[in-house]
Amino acid sequence: METNLANAYDVLSVSQTASNAEITKSFAIAMKHRKYSPDAIAKARKSLMNPEERIVADYLRPVLPTINQFKCQDFIALDEPVPTIDWLSEFDRLEESIADADEVSEIDRQLGSALF
Repeated sequence: METNLANAYDVLSVSQTASNAEITKSFAIAMKHRKYSPDAIAKARKSLMNPEERIVADYLRPVLPTINQFKCQDFIALDEPVPTIDWLSEFDRLEESIADADEVSEIDRQLGSALF
């Protein structure tokens, strides 16, 4: 499962906030699991222990994971026509209703002043 473009953080399975002690511990675990070659693991540890090289690894770390395979391979839904939007009749005179709501009747005005 080794790739040439693997980031040092991914090789050692550590976060960007990992301390030197965590990097050293992850180095030993990575050597034990051998998911990557010993050379790649050693280079990853060396680059993360060096502050200047670590900045480069921070910059080159991808923000989003790589998409290996699409989850859905059925594209039949793309052949279906786009559904139409049917507006509800309640909204036909919405602008007029809003304008009418701004006009307060005399009875409402008297009721409001009596209550408040």
